[in-house]
Amino acid sequence: MAADILDNLIVLKVNKTTCEDVLEELSNAAIKAGFAKPGYHKAILEREAKYPTGLHIPLIEVAIPHADAEWAIKPSLTIGILETPVAFGSMDGSGGDVMAGLVFMLTIEEPKDHIDFLRAFSNLMGQPEILVEFVRTANPGLILEKIRANMPERTKAAVKIE
Repeated sequence: MAADILDNLIVLKVNKTTCEDVLEELSNAAIKAGFAKPGYHKAILEREAKYPTGLHIPLIEVAIPHADAEWAIKPSLTIGILETPVAFGSMDGSGGDVMAGLVFMLTIEEPKDHIDFLRAFSNLMGQPEILVEFVRTANPGLILEKIRANMPERTKAAVKIE
């Protein structure tokens, strides 16, 4: 269920200089936590090469990498707060790299959940000041609250809002 993604959360400060190194650190954390299967790192790099996930967001650019559901053990969200922005390809094909300062890496068991989560997540992208505050504090509370508030009704009942 899409709501489960928010129950399995990792937040890391990352000091890497390439997209590949950032994805390796984040995917290794997801594997170690039991959220993803060994090989997830390779799968996420392959998918990122074919389908870039960088988004040009005012104030702070982000990337939302993920791999196919077969690599997930549990739905999760691994967030990387990057010390220095790193180049990701642009999701919308608008040209030019996205210099992501924030990376939201997903493990998704059910493709439908991926869509539900991204819909809820997209509302957060329209509030970049919240993302900037998160980078400053590394406290995911406000981000999680905003995502939960925009989850579809069928998943809200399963989400504990504290």
